[in-house]
Amino acid sequence: MRPQLAEEEAVEPSQVQLCAFVVGTEEYAIDVHRVVEILQPLVATHVPRAPQVDGVIDLHGEIVPQVDLRRVLGAEGPLDLRRQRLLVCLVGRRKVGFRVDRVTQVVRASRDELKPVPSVGGEDELSPYVIGVCTRGSRLLLLLNLRAVLGS
Repeated sequence: MRPQLAEEEAVEPSQVQLCAFVVGTEEYAIDVHRVVEILQPLVATHVPRAPQVDGVIDLHGEIVPQVDLRRVLGAEGPLDLRRQRLLVCLVGRRKVGFRVDRVTQVVRASRDELKPVPSVGGEDELSPYVIGVCTRGSRLLLLLNLRAVLGS
């Protein structure tokens, strides 16, 4: 039997929980259920001819690919190495470590606050990595498509 959450912690079916993080000057989010753990960045071992990953890490005896989202997303802005984190996420059935500038918070949002990304004309996507936007007052969180990031 699954324990009940406290009333203030219960998540309505019409709500989602997002893990928000910063890469460069932009704030992104992913479904919090994809996040396995958040760690200090680990030193990756370079893998020759594997341009989509920055290397692999030994995570509790499991070899996990690591991707630097600053590189993939072409992020700019200052970098504070002390605040960098490694988001270990499930993408399909595999674990992948994503290096981010900092993790900001877990956000509860109603499904009404999630909006699709507008196209810029015809079939053109605004970004192949962003699948939506979460509006939080004047703040916008870009919903990141981790599968697309790995396919880049």
